[in-house]
Amino acid sequence: MSAVRILLVCMQGQSREAYIKALDELNVEYDVVDNFGDTFKKFNKISYNGFLFDVATVVRAKAKDKAEANLFIERFPVLRVNYRASDEVIRGIPVGKFSGESKLLEDFVRKVCSVFPARSLRGSRTSSRVLNVLLRKEYSSGFISIEKSVTFDISEEGGFFFSVKKWEEGDPLSVVVKELADRTPILSIVRKVQVWGETDRLPGIEVRFLNLTEAQADQIEELM
Repeated sequence: MSAVRILLVCMQGQSREAYIKALDELNVEYDVVDNFGDTFKKFNKISYNGFLFDVATVVRAKAKDKAEANLFIERFPVLRVNYRASDEVIRGIPVGKFSGESKLLEDFVRKVCSVFPARSLRGSRTSSRVLNVLLRKEYSSGFISIEKSVTFDISEEGGFFFSVKKWEEGDPLSVVVKELADRTPILSIVRKVQVWGETDRLPGIEVRFLNLTEAQADQIEELM
């Protein structure tokens, strides 16, 4: 099995010790955090293959923390786990589209997390703050077009930018964010196009960043 790293979200207690023992027996790397609010503060730059959410910790979480937990479910394999002390059994419930169907912790780690590409928590959150950006697309004719735009959503993974110009999915472009101290053009690719006049939705492009620098990622996080 390839290297696997898990983040366990569980408050201190008997259940947490049981989960840690099980992870040790599976010989995987893991980190442990008491609550969802601390995950971004302490582990946002570490890449993970999956999450374990203790059910009791989820139930006691604040509404804001539960909202952040849902962001993880959208981007990672997640298994909600519950420890029954009477017979020392760990029961699991897979949650989200990446998590498979097995309720067993071992299956979750070996069959799901081991084949899921590790990614960091960066990009899990998006900001609706409006930032000024320049979008540059190079056409085959050699003509370079630069469009002034603004963001409507942005994260360390990409964003949605207002545009009424013609774009196609897969188009390469570079993005300069005026509010960042590091204005190195960010090589990007168009993932989705919302064409002006076809629907009542905001026209623009959803893009994925390909070469965001560490400094740019740090500042985007600060702007959230």
